[in-house]
Amino acid sequence: MLRTTQDVVELRRWAEAREARPCREEASGRLALAMPGESCPAAMREVGWDEFEPAFAWIRAVAVYDDAPGGRRWFVGAYDEAHAFVASCRTRGLGRGEGAGAAR
Repeated sequence: MLRTTQDVVELRRWAEAREARPCREEASGRLALAMPGESCPAAMREVGWDEFEPAFAWIRAVAVYDDAPGGRRWFVGAYDEAHAFVASCRTRGLGRGEGAGAAR
């Protein structure tokens, strides 16, 4: 099931439980996660939570994540983009734990 939060500690718990690592784009400040076996998205670098967490708060980001066991779908970004991510998941019929992937 998709959950939405602006609580970076909640996002961190979810990410760490899945061994995801925080990433950040230098030029834009855009945030992302890299799941195990994946690199950070293009033009991004891996950062620590000590850099990710204040950036998340500063830009007033919202996170959407799949809390189903083994769920790996996620999104980090602006509120309106989060809405679009959730809508696209519903349109594609992605339910609990179905599919993997991330919005960037």
